[in-house]
Amino acid sequence: MDLINIKGNTFYIKGGTNTGVYIYNDNTALIIDPGLSGLRPKKIIHILENDDINLRFIINTHEHNDHYGACNQFREYYKDLYILCSEYAKLYIEHPSLFSKYIIGGKSNEFMDERLRNKSLEKIYIDEVLNDGTVNLNNVDFKVIDFKGHTPGSIGILTKDKVLFVGDLLIGLNMLEKYDFLFLYDLKDYIDSLDKLRNIDFEYIVAGHSKNLITKKESEKLIEKHEAAVYKYMNQIKEELNIPIGIEALLKNIIVKNNLKNNYKEYHFFKSSLISVISYLASLQEIDYILSKGELLYYTKKK
Repeated sequence: MDLINIKGNTFYIKGGTNTGVYIYNDNTALIIDPGLSGLRPKKIIHILENDDINLRFIINTHEHNDHYGACNQFREYYKDLYILCSEYAKLYIEHPSLFSKYIIGGKSNEFMDERLRNKSLEKIYIDEVLNDGTVNLNNVDFKVIDFKGHTPGSIGILTKDKVLFVGDLLIGLNMLEKYDFLFLYDLKDYIDSLDKLRNIDFEYIVAGHSKNLITKKESEKLIEKHEAAVYKYMNQIKEELNIPIGIEALLKNIIVKNNLKNNYKEYHFFKSSLISVISYLASLQEIDYILSKGELLYYTKKK
């Protein structure tokens, strides 16, 4: 595990979730997305200590625990640590049980809780809410960009070195080719965020889950591939809805036809993404529903 310089004061540490590091001129630091709790934060602390760097800030790009889970391990070591995220992300980070309830669609159960359990030492508290715009931390400005869609609370962080940390707005090409049914909360917001990304002045992107840095030029093709994945499944779902069908049967067809590997948690993630597509199509008035013999069935409207 290494601290890799991208440009200027901006670095990152590769991992299952990539972690951004901005090192100030006074040898203090900001971390973006600390990742899960466990061994990784211990290794990051060791890296910082070797270079006599004092961690002062953490920004979480969104409310999934593979991005924020290690916050308290850092806070135990750095007593004056200041943790920030969006308003919506704060709600879920401070009340993590809400995520399992949302993904299940009601009270959670041991099957889901076991897979989502975070080994954080105690409840994580957020010190400041970030809004779209500029935040000044230790006399350095960072641009906060609303990238909702993957989650309602997703944000990006742009450093003065023109390095943009996008959380899970994008995933690496290798991952996208394997897992192209993207985990989304709001499809319209996600499409809008991809479009917004095209117009931002940056040189490099760090995605939460990518083996490599992404240049501005490379991002253009990657954005197109994410859009293609979105429309691939949206068109498949519209075709399946040519006859009235329920959510569970529709999800089964999508999983089987695309050979989507899944466990209990991932099944519900796929279901959440499917419902996001259904909601988007409903907002476009392209689908309708019927209730038949106790079953809710959706179908594509005939033109």
